[in-house]
Amino acid sequence: MAKPNIADALNMMPVFQASITPSTSGNGNGGTSGGNNLNLRSLGSNRTLVLFDGRRVPPSQANATVDINLLPDALVSRVDVVTGGASAVYGSDALAGVVNFVLDTKFQGIKGSVAGGVTARGDGRQYKVSLAAGTSFAAGRGHLLLEADHDQQDAVDGTARDWNMRGWYYIQNPARTATNGLPQF
Repeated sequence: MAKPNIADALNMMPVFQASITPSTSGNGNGGTSGGNNLNLRSLGSNRTLVLFDGRRVPPSQANATVDINLLPDALVSRVDVVTGGASAVYGSDALAGVVNFVLDTKFQGIKGSVAGGVTARGDGRQYKVSLAAGTSFAAGRGHLLLEADHDQQDAVDGTARDWNMRGWYYIQNPARTATNGLPQF
């Protein structure tokens, strides 16, 4: 898949419905601004256990979830997803399931990538630059892995769009209840 990061590729799978991404988190959304939180089976990101090479990844955000952006995309060889019966092994943290990011521990050499894009209106610019390196040392008894990347995604200006300039808005009717028959909007 031509996705900018692993989390965006995973969120294409139906089992990751309602996951929080930088474009859906907004500002001040429970301490998740700019983060990628995986949400297996729509049971909540805090019920999805994230592992890195089989070890638990500690929460990195205010709502006790793991930001997938912190994992080294360029050095992940595969992602294993378990949705059934994981809580029996890992406890209530894995109620929705487990996502295990497996590191490419045998990577040798240097690899890099550059990706970018912009909307047809010239806003919403995004780019990612990534560089990874790996080498053996001490006659093969040790292995060094390094990875660095930078991701940037600018906002899309909704006020410059025709669909946003029509002046129509839905406003919730505060007097409506389930039994009084008043319209919802």
